Formats: sequence, C-alpha cells, structure tokens
Amino acid sequence: MGVLKLENRVLEDLEAFGLTSLEAKTYITLLSFREATITMLARSMGLHAAQLYGILEKLVQKGFVVEQPGRPKVYRAVMPRTALDRIIRDLAERRDRIVNALSGIAKRPMSLTTPPIWLVKGHRNIVETMQDLIDRAKVDILLSISHTLLPSLFTSLREARSRGVEIFVLLFPPSVPRNLLSKVTGIGRVRLGRRGDLVLITDMAKCLYIQHAMLSSMGLKSYALLTGELSLVDLFMHNFIRQWSTARPINDFPTVNSPHRYTCHRLALLVIDWLMQKGFEVHAEVEGVRTRSLEECRITGKIREVVMDLEEGIYNFLLETEDGSLVRIGGIDAYLEDVAAHTIKIWVGE
Repeated sequence: MGVLKLENRVLEDLEAFGLTSLEAKTYITLLSFREATITMLARSMGLHAAQLYGILEKLVQKGFVVEQPGRPKVYRAVMPRTALDRIIRDLAERRDRIVNALSGIAKRPMSLTTPPIWLVKGHRNIVETMQDLIDRAKVDILLSISHTLLPSLFTSLREARSRGVEIFVLLFPPSVPRNLLSKVTGIGRVRLGRRGDLVLITDMAKCLYIQHAMLSSMGLKSYALLTGELSLVDLFMHNFIRQWSTARPINDFPTVNSPHRYTCHRLALLVIDWLMQKGFEVHAEVEGVRTRSLEECRITGKIREVVMDLEEGIYNFLLETEDGSLVRIGGIDAYLEDVAAHTIKIWVGE
C-alpha cells in the first residue's frame, strides 16, 4: 500500500473516532513534531494561524492534544494509543450504561396511554414545560442550561428555592455575564462548564432533554424529549454528574448548619464526601426499598464510608444504625447494595 493510501486510511480511521478531516490532519502533523507552536503548525500545513486556534481547542477537548501554557503556547500530541484507548474506554462505559438503561425499557410492556418518551415542540411549549416541572419539584433540581435560556426560568427557580428545593445549575458556555451569575448564585449551587445539552431533572422522576445543536435556534421546529422512565432519567442523571464533576465551581459548597435532602444519590454522595473530608460527622435518614425483599424502609444512622468508583460504576455509602448494623445504601437502581434509596436526608452531627 502506498504512503498516500496509508495516510488516507489513517485519516478515515481517525474520523471514525470523532475527528474531522482537518482535525485529523492537524493531529498527524503535530504528532510528527511531537511539540509545536501554532506558527510552526500553520507553516507546515500551509494554513493561516487563525484557522488552527479552534481546531487545536477541539483536539484538546477530545483528548488528542495537550496545551502547555506560555508565550507562545506550545501544543503536544498525545500518543495515539493513549488517546484512542481513552475513547474506547469511554465508549464501552457509555455502551454499558445505554444497554442497562434500555434493557429496563425493553422488559416493560409499553402502554399506549403513557408512552415512555414525549416530544415537546416549539420554544414556548418547551419553556412552559420546564417551568411546570420546576413548579412541581419537591426535593431537588438538576439543570444544565445555556445562560441565554436561564432567565425564562428565574421565577420558577426562585419559588422552588423558597420551598426548600435543592437546586444545582450547570451553566454554559463559561463566559456568563456577571449580572446573571450573581442572580443565579442566589438560587442554588452553580458551576460553569463547556457547551453541552440542556438537561432538566426534577426529583429523579422527570427529565427534559434538548440536544445542544438545537439550543441556538429554539424556534418552532425545535423540540425537547420529556420522559418519566426511571432508567432513562437515571442515565441522564449520570451524564449530568459527569459534566458537573469537571465543571468550574462558583458557589458549589453545602451549608453545614441545616439538613439537606436529595433524590439524586450521586449528588448526595458528593456532599457527604465533601463534609467527611472536612472532618464532619455526617448522619443520614434514608427512605427507599430493600433490594432483596422489595420492602419499603426508612433507616437512620451515621455514615461510615463513601464509595465512588468511576471505573466499576459503583456509588454507595455505608450507614451504621443505632443498633450497630451496617447497611449499604445505593441509588434508585441499586441491586448490589442493601437498600435502593429514593430520598436521602443528610445533616452534620454535633
């Protein structure tokens, strides 16, 4: 096989891993340098330097390039096996989550009167549906949203906060106007992340989703997916937490002088872990279902351990009750743990 054919085949293969043709060519060129400035790359590829800024930023986001700060900035290509193995691991993780989530749907007969997914069309209908979901929330709200769409939800979010609802807002893109940021930090805990999908989850019971490509238009032809299917809500929740974990905190710290209540066990775990690392003794009251007998239960005790294993997908905590019993608490989809939690109330002991 000739050199040109080999290069074309490699470009096609890189495109299969999510790179555009120009991103693939830039990565291969940078790999031949191992390290280079934009000027060096532009000269080598016969492009203007301005064309490469966005391309290199995308390659950094996708894990193919590392940016080294300085003047000028230096870019280093991540070795192919390292970059591709990371993507394969991520895809395998996504595959397993999708299979687990959708298998639950496949096992349940679909009702013609209550479909698992609704289609909400048009900007006004979408906003009103989001407002209605927020108005009905009782425990917690997870919201990933563009800062341009957030103002339409301010009134509903403020009222939810006044009811004691825990609110987590992931705003994108990171360049949020200061006046808006000051308003939203008064509503809930806020982080700034890169552009993503719009996700609204209330009480781990309902989820509204809009693919990020539609957010810029949000016209009459735009639509949102609305679901109350628990396995799908759980899937979107895990995606939200993944973005939340890598986003930049603005006021993301819990108060310690009052209890906190969650239906989202992943967020509860993050708060518990944060409090325990600060040296606090954390207590919890859990309402849920025993995974073996399927009996409803309410358990109170002191938290002894938190497990958050990203690689194995295990997220739970160990609760010691007053009689010394140890109970392992998982999320709503738990089966390895002793209890699948529906709500988790936590507070700091004296």
